Amino acid sequence: MGPVPLALRLPAALFGILTVAAVYPLTLALFRSRYPAILTMLGLALSDWHLHFSRLGFRAVLFPLFSALAVYFFWKAFSRTRPPTTDRRPPDNSPSFQIPTRLSSFFILYSSFFTALAIYAYLAARLLPLVFILFCLLYWLRTRRNFRPLLILISTLFILIALFLLPLIIYFTLYPADLLARSATVSIFNPEWNNGDLLGAVWQTLTLTLSTFLGLHGDLNPLVNLPNQPAIPLFLTPFFLFGLTTSLYYILKPSFTNTQLPITNYQSPPPHLLLFSWWLVMLLPALLAPEGAPHHLRLLGTLVPAYIFIAVGVTITVHFLIRILSRAIPNLQSLISNLQYLIPFVLYTFLAFHTITNYFIRWPNTADFTLPFDLYATRLAADITQAPSGVGYVLPMDIRAAAEARHYTLDYLLAAQPHAAYTYIPVDERNAERLLAQAAQGQTELRVVRWTDDKHRGADAKEIVTFLLETNGVLTGHESYPVYDVDTYTLIGQPSFTLPAIDQPIGAEFDGLLRLDAAYVSPQIAPGDDLPVALTLAPLAPMTTDYKASIRLIGPAGEPIVQKDRQLQHNFHQGTSLWPPETVNEYYLLPTPPETSPGDYMVKVVLYHPDTLAPLVASGVVEVPVGTVTVIESNSGF
Repeated sequence: MGPVPLALRLPAALFGILTVAAVYPLTLALFRSRYPAILTMLGLALSDWHLHFSRLGFRAVLFPLFSALAVYFFWKAFSRTRPPTTDRRPPDNSPSFQIPTRLSSFFILYSSFFTALAIYAYLAARLLPLVFILFCLLYWLRTRRNFRPLLILISTLFILIALFLLPLIIYFTLYPADLLARSATVSIFNPEWNNGDLLGAVWQTLTLTLSTFLGLHGDLNPLVNLPNQPAIPLFLTPFFLFGLTTSLYYILKPSFTNTQLPITNYQSPPPHLLLFSWWLVMLLPALLAPEGAPHHLRLLGTLVPAYIFIAVGVTITVHFLIRILSRAIPNLQSLISNLQYLIPFVLYTFLAFHTITNYFIRWPNTADFTLPFDLYATRLAADITQAPSGVGYVLPMDIRAAAEARHYTLDYLLAAQPHAAYTYIPVDERNAERLLAQAAQGQTELRVVRWTDDKHRGADAKEIVTFLLETNGVLTGHESYPVYDVDTYTLIGQPSFTLPAIDQPIGAEFDGLLRLDAAYVSPQIAPGDDLPVALTLAPLAPMTTDYKASIRLIGPAGEPIVQKDRQLQHNFHQGTSLWPPETVNEYYLLPTPPETSPGDYMVKVVLYHPDTLAPLVASGVVEVPVGTVTVIESNSGF
């Protein structure tokens, strides 16, 4: 299909459809009743939560399908390992489990295969094996029966999972830091997220996460949800709670007996125990990462069990109403029996109307999709493709986001354009010169994308790219679009893209906190040009403030001409309060007025507190001279 959005979203839609199909045999195997199985399919097919992810190009949409298949085959293996439940507990000398048969071994193989696929598909699926451990452990604690065959079942499952995950295991053995890299970043145990109050963060994340199942709050991210729309609508919440409490009731009953369930003809609590274990474990990815709670993407593992709970709740409600009305109005038995069709029809028709309204009407009219759906990248890709010969695009990247934080949509749309001229530049002094020179090869014009609302919007906060372009070209155009602006530079001659040597010694110490070691000031400029200035500073003591610098151009008579103020920043954008014990280079461009008279001008530096504006003092001086510049009659270039 080529690099078009449909090529990404069509597979997601197909996997969403397969998920709807997969929950039928799963629910049927658990409860041995078509009624809740059909209702689960209906709920999942009409859920706006599932619809959102089935129309995105996110690999996480594989998780509900693979987890449903993994649980289905595990249940089949478990059912064949465990003999039919009897009304009496077997004698102590008789086994309550069977050694896995050949057929159950195949089921274990399939379950481990789909568990491994789920782990490959989405990070949160790493917790899926815990579902089987928790289920087996709780089942054994409730029954206290022979654990050996059950141990064989779960051990075989995990050995096979490990075999299927062998490439991943080998990779993490070689690169152990990558195993928890993302998890550690968003973990609730990270002080950046809990702010020193772990219990408070846990409670807030827990309540927000559970609230999305109660119809109270929802994910605010417009990429995956109508902002604040709960994962389960409020009118389905009672049925979810009915299903959940039913499972808890049969799990917590005093004994695992052969009591007839009111919703099915299956006669034991284990399916409820498995369903509850599944939902509970799959809450953990969202509970352990407080960012954006309630986070519908991290909760995707709870999608299938949640809608099985709803189906169970609807079934209980229908059963209860039919029984009550049949006793109250025995003459209308046939009419009352039709409630088993009428109630779900009304309920799921309303769910369909709710989803259609939210997804196709409210969501498009309330959310700005320019950034969430990378519409800006569609425009930018078209501009890059249609750019004339000799024009290259430069995309600055925030060095803190690392090289993997590329604009993947842009790369995807330009994959079929091998001659598309665009270059990513993670902005720091080490590579900005080299990458800009690479981008300029064979080009007469460079267009720099200035991000205004993106993860890279602070990419050139130190103005290194700007400094190099201004000293090797002329700004000839500026255009503004949603999410980004474009500055066009016409290159002058053969650009060198070399940062100046900061070799003019200064040695000014500011209140024992910062030392201005050296400076560079361009020796001459023409009126209206930008004046390049560079400084080298070194921290002398720990600081609690992120100080700012003011670079000032002073006229021959001591009059101020122009100044530029900016917070001092390390390469990784830390303010002075976080500076490591090493020197830091800063680069500035002072725009001189076109009416500036020819002559010699002084450049001075002031360091000051950003809030109080109180200056730091160096040897009794506030304004420290760092060099002189000659303003000439006309622009002779650099």
